[in-house]
Amino acid sequence: MRAIVVTPDAPARLAVGTAPEPVPDSNQTVVSVKTLSLNRGEIKRAQSMDAGTQVGWDLAGVVAQAAADGSGPAVGARVVGFSPAMRGWAERAAVRSNALAIVPDDISLEAASTLPVAALTALYGLERCSHLVGAKVLVTGARGGVGYFACQLARAMGARVIAQVRREAHVEMIEALGVEQVVVDSQGDLLAAAGPYRLVFDGVGGPLFGRLVGCIEADGRVVTYGVSEGERTDLGLRDFFSTGTGRIEGFHLYRESEFVSAGSGLARLMYLMQQNQLNTLISRREDWSAIGEVAQALIDRNYPGKAVLTIG
Repeated sequence: MRAIVVTPDAPARLAVGTAPEPVPDSNQTVVSVKTLSLNRGEIKRAQSMDAGTQVGWDLAGVVAQAAADGSGPAVGARVVGFSPAMRGWAERAAVRSNALAIVPDDISLEAASTLPVAALTALYGLERCSHLVGAKVLVTGARGGVGYFACQLARAMGARVIAQVRREAHVEMIEALGVEQVVVDSQGDLLAAAGPYRLVFDGVGGPLFGRLVGCIEADGRVVTYGVSEGERTDLGLRDFFSTGTGRIEGFHLYRESEFVSAGSGLARLMYLMQQNQLNTLISRREDWSAIGEVAQALIDRNYPGKAVLTIG
């Protein structure tokens, strides 16, 4: 079976190679994968993995073999799924039935494949904070996959969304999502002036994170899911004290999916797409043979939103 595997001499250490056919457990569905989308997380992990290791979280395709325990969709169903085992970028993948959702006929498999990691992180991460209706929510890294979805989902939850980007070139793109304000700021001073916030939803980390921790309301939340600008920060404890019962929470989709199934969230996201309340941004469409070049472009931040590859 063909699959994308770690290949040390390829761009971004990724190329199409071979892997064993999946052997499903009784609660797993075998999907004939048609499209897949990239995330920085799996690309970064591939840089330190052994040669020949499979990768890939996000996939969409058609059910080739139903789960033996009857828990999943029938053969022929169009599905989108999340593969925590990171074996999703292959011609066939075994995926837990509760990590799959049916893709409606009016949604393309390309669009569906962009949802699992990025949109689920946005959905479940935002839901860590209550009372968002009419409240200010700051979304950092708004031009990225998670941030782009988070801006839309926070609006759908009734929040006033402040979006952070690093470049003026991305302002118009994010303004089109209907956010209240787009702030170009990499240090945090302008963002602090626009606060305080009920929720800071952060995927940037680094110095910006430390600056924003003291910018939440009393009983506000900072939810961190990524560290694209660094894993370390200086934290002003006195500023954080003044938030009273404010909290900092870490979010990781692997852990979250142990408590809330990926499939249920994906079904909700499908509904929002059908209602035109959630759109995806696909900046790159390529055959999966281009995985190395597209993955390197993602590492270099050469495009906003998502890249989708089709298995040819």
